[in-house]
Amino acid sequence: MKRRNFIFLPLIALLASCKPAVDPETKADAGKLRILATFLPVHAHAAAIAGDRAIVESLISGDTGAHDFSPRPADMQRIAEADVLVFNGAGMEPWLDDLIQQAARKDLRKVDLSTGIDLLENTDALDEEHDHDHDDHDDHDHDHDHDHGEHNPHLWLDPVLAIQQAETLRDALIAADPEGASTYQENAANYIATLRELDTAFQAILGPLPDKKLVTFHDAFPYLAKRYGLENIGYISRFPERDPAPAELAALIDRIRAADVKILFAESGYEPALLQRVAAETGTKVSTLDTLEVGEPGSDAYLDGMRRNLETLRAAFAR
Repeated sequence: MKRRNFIFLPLIALLASCKPAVDPETKADAGKLRILATFLPVHAHAAAIAGDRAIVESLISGDTGAHDFSPRPADMQRIAEADVLVFNGAGMEPWLDDLIQQAARKDLRKVDLSTGIDLLENTDALDEEHDHDHDDHDDHDHDHDHDHGEHNPHLWLDPVLAIQQAETLRDALIAADPEGASTYQENAANYIATLRELDTAFQAILGPLPDKKLVTFHDAFPYLAKRYGLENIGYISRFPERDPAPAELAALIDRIRAADVKILFAESGYEPALLQRVAAETGTKVSTLDTLEVGEPGSDAYLDGMRRNLETLRAAFAR
C-alpha cells in the first residue's frame, strides 16, 4: 500500500455544487443522531453502542486502509452531514484535521478514542541499532513520523484498551443525545461485558504458552504484546508503506535466528512477499494476523476479528 497526497480544494468545489443527498429511508431515520466512524474497529464500537438509536456509517470501508484513504466528494458530504465524528486518534488518521476543517459543521462533535489512554511511543529498534548507518533514509522516515505522530496508534488491538474506547464513546453519545442515555448505557454495558470475556479468553489461552515470540509485518501489535506477555522480537517495517533498508532487514534476520523464532506473522491486506522471503531465509513458517484496518464493517466486526487473531496466535505458539 502506497501513501497518497490529499488534495481537498477540488473536492470542496465539487461538494459545493452538489445538492444534499436524500436517503429513501429518511422517514425512518428522521431525527436520529448521525454518527460517522473513521474505520472498522471504530465503526464496530459505535455500531454496538448506538444500536438502532442512531445512524452509524463508516467513512472508510472495504479494502481501503486508513493509511491510504483519499476522500471523495461523497465522503465530504457525509462529514458535512454528521452530528458525531468518531476516530481512533493517536495519529492513525493524519488526514482528518484537514478534512474536518474543509467539510465539517461547526457544531460537529469530535470523539477521539485515544483520550485518556496511556499511549506507547513509536519506536524502531532497528533504527536504534543502526542510527548512523542509513542517514540517506532520514527525510523519508521523518515524513512518515509526521504522518503517524510520536505514538503508536494501534491501541484497539488490546481488548482492555478497547474497553476504554467503548467507555469514552458511550459518554460522548450520551452527551450528544441525552434522551438516549439509557439505550447507550445498556448497549455499552453488554458490549463491554463481551470485551471483558475476550480479554479473559486471551489471558487464559495465551498465558500458559511458554514460547510467545512475535515477529510481524509492521509495528501493529505492541499493545497486544504488552498486555498478554508476548515477546516482541521485531517487525519487517515500521510502516506498511515503506520497505526496510537492507541493514534493517539483516538486523531483524539476525534477531530472528538468535531468538530461535519459529513463526512469522504476515498481516491481512498487505503483500506478504517480503516476509515470506525472510521466512525462507530463516527457516520459519508464516501465519497471518489481522490488524482489522480493512474489512466489512459491522457491530461484531471487531470481536470476530480479534477472536480469529486469538486462534491464530494459539495455533502458532502451541506448535
